[in-house]
This record gives sequence, C-alpha cells and structure tokens, in this order.
Amino acid sequence: MKKSSLFIGVAAAGMIFTGCSTTTTIYDPATTKHSIRQEGNVSSEEFREIAIASVRSATTSSKFNSFLRKYRKEMNDPDAIPVLKLDRVVNDTDDPDLNVTEMTDMINEALLNCEMVEVTMAEGVGRSNAIAASRELENDENFDQSTVAQRGTLQAARLVLRPKVISNTVTDNGRRAVVRTFVMEMADVKTGLVMWKYTKQLGFMKERGTFGW
Repeated sequence: MKKSSLFIGVAAAGMIFTGCSTTTTIYDPATTKHSIRQEGNVSSEEFREIAIASVRSATTSSKFNSFLRKYRKEMNDPDAIPVLKLDRVVNDTDDPDLNVTEMTDMINEALLNCEMVEVTMAEGVGRSNAIAASRELENDENFDQSTVAQRGTLQAARLVLRPKVISNTVTDNGRRAVVRTFVMEMADVKTGLVMWKYTKQLGFMKERGTFGW
C-alpha cells in the first residue's frame, strides 16, 4: 500500500511525462532535469552533482561547524583540519553495473576541493599500497633515512563518511517507476555520533513494451 501511494503521489506531482510504449521517460523527484539524464540509469554528470552537493551540505551544516570549532579548540589550533576516512559507496540496488567506484572518486575529489577536511589514504577504502611500500624503506641503505617516513607519523581519521545507494521499484498498470536514493552519513569516530546525513533521489519511469521491460 505504501509503495502504491508513492507511485500515485509521484504521478500526481506531474513529474512523470508520458511517452510511447517503447520509450523510457526520465524524471527527477525533486527537480526534473532532462539535459543530463541517461535513460534507465544514473549519469556521470549526476554522480558529480550529487558528490558536490552532498559535500557542500556537509561542510555548511551547523553540526559540522560546531564540531569543527570544538575540534580546533581541542587541538589548540585555530586552523586545524580534521582527517576523514571515506568508505566506498555501497551499491544496495538490484543493478550490479551501477558504477559506485566512479561516484566514490567524485566524492573524494569534492572533499579535497572543499578544503574543510583532509582525506586519508592510510586507512579505509582510500588506503594506498604505495604508502605502505614507501614506509618499508626504513633500514634500506640505498635511501637517505632522513627522508624516509618514520614510525608513528600516520594520522588516524577523526571523521568517517559512509555513502550508499538504495533503490525502490514500483510497478503499476504497465509502468515501472525506479527511484534510486543516495544516502551519506558523516560521524565522529571519537564519539560514534552521526553529525550529518544527506539524501538525494533520482529516478526513471519505464513503459512496458510489446516484448516486456
């Protein structure tokens, strides 16, 4: 009943534009955009828009800025920037081809460009094997040991960002509506408390063709 109500609500809102039985009609539940949509899929442009918008939302939220003030006071540094661990985007949809690696990279880029956090490559999904390999140069006589990274210098993350994509499919009277919801949560590693959450929905409508979907 709840799913049927969602379908009716979307149709009533005028976000579904009817096409012929062999075409796919694209809609955005918030603000319908046809210029960047790919039929039946989420485009790279949309990935980038979501990444930029979500990071902007996080870094301008009142809770994040409250955390930042307390963090800088704790570090006794008015310019201190917290280290953030970015988890890989989780694909919790029925589409195995959804390119969550691309979206993870775009979120990473947006975080770096915002200059409000430092993204670690020493732990989490961004862990770099090159960092570990470079730190193994200790006691290698071919390298100037004063230039080799010493033990105890890696910085652990104070924040963690967990993104995922979920989907909901509703079928009614020969039409199938698929809504994908992008969800991101940021938490303080020290306390475990979630300080920010972001959701964005994108979807598409398909008409049943002669030979099925």
